[in-house]
This record gives sequence, structure tokens and C-alpha cells, in this order.
Amino acid sequence: MLWLCILLPPLDRAALHNLALWALQWSSQVSPHWLADEDSARATALLWLEIGASRQLFGGASALRAHIATGLAALGYEAHLGIAPTPQGAALLARAGHDEPVASLSVLHARLQPLPLALLALTPAQHAALRSTGLETIGELLAFPAAALARRFGPDTSAYLQRLCGERPEPLRMLQPPPQFSSRCEFSGALTDTTALLFPLQRLLAGLQGYLRSLDRAVQRYTLRLEHRGHAATCVEIGMARPTRAAAQLLTLARERLAALTLTGPVQALSVQAQEFLQPLVLQLDCFAPGIQHSEQLQTVIDRLVARLGDAAVQTLRIAADHRPERAWSALAAQPKHAMTTPPVAAALPVAAVLPSLRPCWLLPQPRGIDRPGQLLAGPERIESGWWDGADIARDYYLARGTAGAHWWVYRDLRSGAWHLHGLWA
Repeated sequence: MLWLCILLPPLDRAALHNLALWALQWSSQVSPHWLADEDSARATALLWLEIGASRQLFGGASALRAHIATGLAALGYEAHLGIAPTPQGAALLARAGHDEPVASLSVLHARLQPLPLALLALTPAQHAALRSTGLETIGELLAFPAAALARRFGPDTSAYLQRLCGERPEPLRMLQPPPQFSSRCEFSGALTDTTALLFPLQRLLAGLQGYLRSLDRAVQRYTLRLEHRGHAATCVEIGMARPTRAAAQLLTLARERLAALTLTGPVQALSVQAQEFLQPLVLQLDCFAPGIQHSEQLQTVIDRLVARLGDAAVQTLRIAADHRPERAWSALAAQPKHAMTTPPVAAALPVAAVLPSLRPCWLLPQPRGIDRPGQLLAGPERIESGWWDGADIARDYYLARGTAGAHWWVYRDLRSGAWHLHGLWA
């Protein structure tokens, strides 16, 4: 096994728990610990990750360490990282500032030899006992037999050194992902500006991203809960048209919603909640069919517009199986309430395959009566349909040249003989 230790400054338990959820994207075995010595100034928090099973997936131990260090810096955490075959060895190397991964027990033992005793994770009383002997380095201490160490310094010191060197297993409690995601941060002082919520929200959403990646799931909706003192919390539901687990995208949409939000009072705490998880829609890019990538970019823009303007302000069009032009499409919400179970298909088809006939995208709300056009450029296209619902039509459609050289889509009603303008080309 190979362990990576993240040594952090003092954190409350809620923040450490959220960071542990974030770390699940790198390893399925994550163990958070909050340590407080007698001297509160030395209180630290740490995370242990077993990376032996996942390091090759991320390009090796050094590359994985770089990924994690970059992610921690983006979240605003100052941390020290160490990698060793034992959890205590990784923690000691993190305290010592050794960046190079140690992959074997023999190399770990050699690396420990010159390090000072002050780096050992022992109590002040145990450190005082060690100093009284005149020993200075860890190598000098490890030269003593385990039985002699237990008699001289107590069984706890001996057991710790055995765990440090891999002679005894480390009893760790691993984090188990909960069935639903809920992460909360409480502020030392009330916040009155939604912009100030973005940085703590970034950390909470990073935890959601790690949680989702560990389960290979995504979300299409999640809820922000802003807690106020003295009155009800403000809940903001944020939705996407497609499931995602990217914290950056989730934060972008939240920023749009918060910018338009008027706070009902100072915010004392912020939480992120997600209960419904979906299969992520993974779309492979094709250099011969760039429509999928363009569709993803367009959907991101639509999601931002919905977040800024509201659910009812943005709609998309859906093709309907009807020959009547005014009924061949319908409007629907840009973000459907139901979950998407299949990815959208963006095939690169020729125009003739998509549009069986030449029709404009701009239809008038109601056909407008006109005189017979002077010049018909194409047609007729006969449409007779709708007898089953009482709105039947019988028309011959033409491409005509209108005023100022515009192209019109016109039809002649086969029953009355009247001409109508129904659509335009720009």
C-alpha cells in the first residue's frame, strides 16, 4: 500500500469532512483526522489517502501529488503533502517538508534516519522523555529494540514507532460516502453580500464534485440553503439541462443566481444539498463531427441564461411529428424537470436529410393575407393534413420573391383560393 498524507492548518470538523469528500475523487480510501495537542497553537488536521490502487490512473505518485496540491491551492488551503508506505510515515514526511514520494519501507527507514525527534507525532510528555536521554535523531531512537523502547518510554511510544516503520498496521476509520450529499459551513460573522458567499461555496461544491466522482454519478439539480438569524432560510434551487459533476460549472450557475438574489437578511451559514443522482452523460468528441462539442458549449450558455433570467424566461424548441408548419414544433422549458436518461445525439447530417423541404425558420404568428406574388421561385409543396383534429388544412406552398428582393414563404389556400404569407428568410 502507498499512503498520501495532507497536513492542513487548523480546520473545524465540518470543513475537514467536506475536504475529505473532495478527496474521494482521488482514492476510495480516505481517512480524516483532527489533532489537537495540549498547545492549541499546534492543532492540525490531516487526511490520509491510500493511493496505491489509483496512482497509475493519474500518471504515477508524483503526478497525483501534483494534481492534489493544485486542487488544494485553488481552494485556498495551505497544505503539506507526504507519500510513504505507511500512514504515519507519510504524515512525518509531510511535517518534514519532503516532497519526493517514498515507495518502499527500506527507503522510508533510510529517509527517517537523519530527521529530528521533534517531527514524531508524540505527546509533549513523550517528547520530554526522549529529550532527557540525549537522543537527537529518529535513526538513533529506532536503533533500540522494541521491547527496550516499551520499557523506557511506554508501550504507546513503541507502538507508534512500529506503525511508523510498517511493523504494525495502522487502525484507520475510512470515510463512507453518505447516501445523500449535504455539506455546510458556518461563518464567524454574518455576510450581507452574496459575492462573499462565492469562495465558501466553491469549497462546498468541490466536496460535491469529489463525492459524485467517487460514486460515478452526476446531478441535474442541487439546492443552496442560506441560513439567517431570526427568520426562515432562503433556498435556491439550481438546475441544469444535463447532468454534470464539474464544480466549476456548478459554481458558474450559482454565481448567476446569487447575483440576482436579494438577501432577506445577513447570512449566518451556507449549505449545499443534493439528493437525486444520475448517470453522467459522457460524450466522446469526434474530430469529424464537431457538433457534439458545439452542443455542449451551447447548453452551457443556455444554463447560464436560465440561472440569470429564471426558468420561465428561456425556452427551447422541439420538433413535432406534424406536417402542418404551425404545429410542427413546440416550445418547452430549457431545463426539463425530469431527469435525462440518455445523452443527446448530435449527428452531422446533410441539410437535405434534416429539412426534407425548403422552409424558413421564421414563421409569422398568424398567416397574413396578401395579393398573388409576382414571381414564384419554387414550388408548389402541397400540404393536406389535420382532418382528425378539426384543424385540417389544404395548401400549396411556394418560395416567392417579395418586396425589396426578400424571400417569402407563401401558400395558396386550395379551398378559398386566397394567398397568404406564412414565413420569411432573413
